[in-house]
Amino acid sequence: MVNSIQKYKSRIKGYGDNHYDRTLLRKSRGFETYFKNALNKEECEIDGDSTFAVFQDHSQSNNKDLSDDKYVILPNSTVCNVGSYIVWRDSKWLVFTEEFKTIPTHQQLKIKEVNEEIRWIDDNGKIVNNGNGWGAYVQNQTLYTLGVSFTGNNIAVVNAKMMMYMQDNEQTKTLKVQDRVFIGDNVYNVMFMDNVSRKGLINYLLEQDTISETYDNTELRIADYYRKKKDDQEKEDPSGEEIAIIGDEKLRIGRTYVFKSSKDDQVEEWIIESLGGTTSPFTIQEKDSTTMTLRVKDDARLVGTIANLIVKTKNSGIVSKNLKIISRF
Repeated sequence: MVNSIQKYKSRIKGYGDNHYDRTLLRKSRGFETYFKNALNKEECEIDGDSTFAVFQDHSQSNNKDLSDDKYVILPNSTVCNVGSYIVWRDSKWLVFTEEFKTIPTHQQLKIKEVNEEIRWIDDNGKIVNNGNGWGAYVQNQTLYTLGVSFTGNNIAVVNAKMMMYMQDNEQTKTLKVQDRVFIGDNVYNVMFMDNVSRKGLINYLLEQDTISETYDNTELRIADYYRKKKDDQEKEDPSGEEIAIIGDEKLRIGRTYVFKSSKDDQVEEWIIESLGGTTSPFTIQEKDSTTMTLRVKDDARLVGTIANLIVKTKNSGIVSKNLKIISRF
């Protein structure tokens, strides 16, 4: 008799202890069936972790932003938050909002496609995020100003505005008001930043600035690149003795190159950062306190890749050299 009662209770518990639990369990099973058989279920990466998600088109009729937004639908067990980066179909997307589900059978989040990779120099003299920068969603905020304001009666000054969203993390928080970044082929000043209104994202208001031929690196698209390098050298190397990197700037695929410091036995560390890729296009064959020998991988897909060779000297100075991979012949 006792066993029969226990079996009955166990079976009832499987259906749910009360009406709410039973209804929620049925809906959860319904979602599991939908998720398992959904035609728009595809493999993706969420913050570097491979998983499956359902991608659903967002109605464009009410979309004033003119962007191709999507909804991503996930089981509750998958970790995904506002500010997460999703790589899907060779494109990167940024999670903007997370719906608070009244019936918590699954997650539903709204995503926007990343349209800019923002790079700047951190406090250690390196390009943020291992040289790749951080993905951002950027939108025009110029409105009715037409991007021009006038000083006096004759002088026209650019004042185009942009709104930028990036993931809220330790590195993006270092981008402060008055810092300058490249958006497209132009440079913008950070005028305002807000990481309160939308938890998980930082919202930046940007104003267009003029490109400095002296301090901005247009090839790497990093504003104040040479200014920060110079400031670091003056701050960390008060002796004023500069070390130059001797070697080619244009490297052909499949060939070996030697880079040498202009002063012997002064290099503490050789660092090479490639932009836009997860794997290095170089193989370091040998390095010491004066020279470094590297070989460019024999892969035609690497043509056009830009890299940054950084030397840290023993007196804490920093010297850099831009490299570009070109065709074999």
